Amino acid sequence: MSYRRAVIKQQWTPEEVEAYCRKFEAKRPAYVREADKRVGSRFSSRGKRLINSKGNLSKAQYEKFVSKGLSDEHILAKYENLTQEILDVEKKRWKIQ
Repeated sequence: MSYRRAVIKQQWTPEEVEAYCRKFEAKRPAYVREADKRVGSRFSSRGKRLINSKGNLSKAQYEKFVSKGLSDEHILAKYENLTQEILDVEKKRWKIQ
């Protein structure tokens, strides 16, 4: 346990950390770099659960949500790229309302 006294805590500035990480970027495998570009921050998307990020809502999915008592605002919150105008056009096409 005496080795703990010899450890010196380092405090780095964000610029120093960035420079240190850049040194190892070329050594990372290409598939890991590509995955980071596609996924981005892996932990930031866990807070918001998206059903379909492309905004493709089917009539069956919409009817399922309505039968559960969800309003249009809740459905729009679940779909990232779905807007109220697109939802209104889809409902007209499905002959709902």
